[in-house]
Amino acid sequence: MHRAPNLWHWVIAGLVVSLAGVGYDVARAMPQRTLPGAMRHVTHAATTAVQAAVLLQLDDCSGNLRMLHVLHRGSTSRHIQLAVIWYVGPVSDSTNIRTALPSWTAAIPLRTAPPAVVRQFASLGHTTTPALLVLDQEGRVRFTTQSPRSSREVAGLRRIIEGLTWIEEL
Repeated sequence: MHRAPNLWHWVIAGLVVSLAGVGYDVARAMPQRTLPGAMRHVTHAATTAVQAAVLLQLDDCSGNLRMLHVLHRGSTSRHIQLAVIWYVGPVSDSTNIRTALPSWTAAIPLRTAPPAVVRQFASLGHTTTPALLVLDQEGRVRFTTQSPRSSREVAGLRRIIEGLTWIEEL
């Protein structure tokens, strides 16, 4: 003989499902320990493109975003996907940063930089912003740099990035 579940069974089942959902949300919200992990956490999508991320702050938006222009130029934009723009500073800066960014970045997630991401950039020698991170297709760090300061450095960065995409096409 099969007995119908009583009210307590339904309450317990509901609590178990709720706790599982909370556990999933907590796991997704936990800061990732590596830069590639933090990028995967933001993008959620598998891609064959080389992935890039930028770390900046509101003060950088007054004209120090040359690396974004390099990423958006010519064939580079087809081969390198800007996955996330992280920023350092108060959450209230996000609106001003988004307004100052080029219009083509509107679909790129703009996120507060987790402390682990800032520490990893610092461990790579980048203690100021803006900084660029490029991962290869396997999610390994291939290249990091500060924003170029001159037209000569912009040209050099463009050649480096083109070289990275050429290597990935093999």
